Amino acid sequence: MRPVTVGIIGAGNVIWAYFQVLDRLIPRGLARMGPVCARRKEIWQDLQTRRPGVQLVADPIEVLQPDVDVVLIVTSPDSHSSLVRTALEHGKHVVVEKPAAATRCEALQLAQLAREHGLHLMCAPFVQLAPTFRALWGRIKEGAIGKVHSARALYGNAGSTWARWYHDGSVGPLAEVGIYNLKSFTAVLGPVVEVQSAETLALADREIDGQRIGTMGTDVSHVLLRHQDGAVSSLVSSHCIQRYRRPALEFYGTEGTANLLGDDWDPRGFEIWRNSAGCWEEFEPLDPTWLWTDGLAEMVNALREKRQPLYSVEHDIHLLEVIEASSKAARERRAIAVQSRFRPLDLRLGERQDRHHLHDHTRPANEQ
Repeated sequence: MRPVTVGIIGAGNVIWAYFQVLDRLIPRGLARMGPVCARRKEIWQDLQTRRPGVQLVADPIEVLQPDVDVVLIVTSPDSHSSLVRTALEHGKHVVVEKPAAATRCEALQLAQLAREHGLHLMCAPFVQLAPTFRALWGRIKEGAIGKVHSARALYGNAGSTWARWYHDGSVGPLAEVGIYNLKSFTAVLGPVVEVQSAETLALADREIDGQRIGTMGTDVSHVLLRHQDGAVSSLVSSHCIQRYRRPALEFYGTEGTANLLGDDWDPRGFEIWRNSAGCWEEFEPLDPTWLWTDGLAEMVNALREKRQPLYSVEHDIHLLEVIEASSKAARERRAIAVQSRFRPLDLRLGERQDRHHLHDHTRPANEQ
């Protein structure tokens, strides 16, 4: 079988993380690099110096060559929907950075277009692919901590000094950074049925590319979610968090507690407290080399193996409705119902991977 050809539209900061994925696939004959669309020609020399042999083009249409199988879209969010549509209309499978579209309605139309053409539309984030997250998912689904009733998460950064769209109001912190936690929560706890939210603006202006610009919209979001099976989760996301030190995800059950360590886009292992064991069990990451861009590898491998990639476009559409509901809840200061549902993926791992154990230890009760 010939290698899967990957064309890329967009050449911003994240392209280098996707190049790492391709660097693992290309030497094994699994993939080959197609054209890369970089509209700003002033960055071409740097790309060619750091990536000798790269085929650069200025027009996205030039990426959609007949031999290109997969189009990776890593442009600014406001362009995602139109570029995804164009790639699908040209018969290409698509991997797109989040969010896939500005609204749930747009995403529904794109999903329908993909189905009509028999194509895959795979949207970031790809947290459901991380082996460490999948192992934790399996333990929770097996009932290790009983019935989960509460969960909480936080993810944020100090904002961008290079991308105006971070702070122009087009994409808020929930859609840009909180979406990682949101996808993880819904993968474990199932669909959201109700959202309450509060938002605020912490920094009124920022320096981007050496210029002071006003911040539009909000840069802090606190969301309370009620899930279909009764669990309640809370999520803090922000473009004004300087540093943090806490588990990525915390799940509280009737018989124990489970924490994902690190970030869910970069899991560093997990820990579980079970009342029946009376100690914290700690597990190292199952694959420390896993990358947050490995959705591209999943697409390439699935095409070669002629199987369905491990994703659910209905899940990603649901996330967009939750994000829309959160904005509305904050504006109207009331709970907003979420109508869409999705069938959660089965993320179970093989026995050998799932049981990779680091060590157990017992902590005194006053430290638990």
